[in-house]
Amino acid sequence: MSETKPFDPVKICLVGVSNFARSHKRCIDVMVEEGVGEFTAAVVRSPQKYPEALAEYAERGITVYTDYHEFLEAEAGNVELVALPLSIQTHAEASIAAMEAGYDVLVEKPPAATVQDVDAMIECSERTGRFCDVGFQNQSKSTVRDLKRLVCDGGLGEIERVAVMGEWVRDDGYYARNAWAGQMVIDGAYVLDGPTNNALAHYMFNALYFATPRWQEVDSPARVRGELYHAHPIPGEDSSAIAVETSGGVPITYLSTLAGWEARGPWIRVEGSRGTAHWDFQGPCRIEYADGSEQVIEPDGRREHDEVFRNAIRYLRGVDDELNCPIAMARPITVAVNGAYESGAPPRGIDAQYITREDRGDKVFTGINGIQELLDRCYAECLTYNDAGAPWGYATEWFDTSNYTRFEMDLG
Repeated sequence: MSETKPFDPVKICLVGVSNFARSHKRCIDVMVEEGVGEFTAAVVRSPQKYPEALAEYAERGITVYTDYHEFLEAEAGNVELVALPLSIQTHAEASIAAMEAGYDVLVEKPPAATVQDVDAMIECSERTGRFCDVGFQNQSKSTVRDLKRLVCDGGLGEIERVAVMGEWVRDDGYYARNAWAGQMVIDGAYVLDGPTNNALAHYMFNALYFATPRWQEVDSPARVRGELYHAHPIPGEDSSAIAVETSGGVPITYLSTLAGWEARGPWIRVEGSRGTAHWDFQGPCRIEYADGSEQVIEPDGRREHDEVFRNAIRYLRGVDDELNCPIAMARPITVAVNGAYESGAPPRGIDAQYITREDRGDKVFTGINGIQELLDRCYAECLTYNDAGAPWGYATEWFDTSNYTRFEMDLG
């Protein structure tokens, strides 16, 4: 982050108080400490549930609203940036309302559940001149941006394929944390909650980002073949194997599960004609070149969640030239998710003989038997679960997403 002249702090409103809103609050507090942000307003729909938060806000002089639209009207011309760490199905409506009212927006990932909602957000941003920044925090991670620069500079040569693997562990409580967790539809609105569209969405997004050598661009899926599964007792997806062919002709294999036995990755492998990059979420990026040499891209130590807010603030003040993830950049990940559902929906339950439900004290975990070995093989060979012969796998066909503009499926 280069040194710049001081600028007036950006006035921020946080909408929400629980779950991921806590992460946003932590970032806002960092911006306040740095003197670049001012936490002036919050929207808390059920203040009686959060007395400690309300006491803190009162002490700090933060104005609290219980109605979002009341806030939008009352703070027009005062608050500048609205942070929206809300449920997926509300992202589009809340973002559009804020931009229409004259605010810039930082909405949590994913941008929305459907491509038509993302397109509406893009249209509103372009029409109003207000930005809608998406909280794909890895997009602000130094190793991601440094690897992208290497791709753009031709350091890996022509990109030939990209693979993603993430094994995470989630207990039953993860799906009880709110009404929409693990759901495809709630109250008639699409959610499509799962690793691909929520917990591990960053990594599909970054795979599409690395697939093209154009800076600040994400390659669009031309066709998608998705396998969606659930081992947990939920209707939605908790495990997926998705093959994507981008508009630039790069094949991507995305493998994820929230029904693993130990946390591994996420990892991304970017294969090029001149070398292969091995990106690790938790560490450096290692590059093996075809001539036998190696390079290591070390992380800069900055917390990527904070960088999302810092970049949005600096862009709003004209210090940074670009947002790390404007809404238009996020469209391809939603197309990939929608295409995976079009190809393989609805998510299929894995038969009980292939899963284990395990009590660990006060928590119950669900894991797929043999998932680690399966993930390792699929990641190494760029295979989907069914292609690798998983006994619970099912075959799907390619779905054309080259001119895709609307997701509409009966998933209720």
